[in-house]
Amino acid sequence: MKLFITTAICAIALSACGGGSGTAEAPVAKTLQAGQSLTLSAGQSVNVPAGTTVQSGTNTVNVYGHNNTINTFAGAVVTVSPNATGPADNVVTAK
Repeated sequence: MKLFITTAICAIALSACGGGSGTAEAPVAKTLQAGQSLTLSAGQSVNVPAGTTVQSGTNTVNVYGHNNTINTFAGAVVTVSPNATGPADNVVTAK
């Protein structure tokens, strides 16, 4: 009888936890093309091509090359030059 009660209590406790079923999907990063811009929210990431400018307050970063990771702050404005070409393989993330 004691074993049954202990097992029942454990089962109730585990079911109250939600059981861990289901998984959360990772957020999908948006991709900006030539001529587009975006103001980043905290935790948001965006894929951009070379020729992009990231402006946060008085700081400006120009993105050159490929496969770069740029960390910035929420409220940063990401602007892709209208003349930008190539793959959007650089990532800008607002922390």
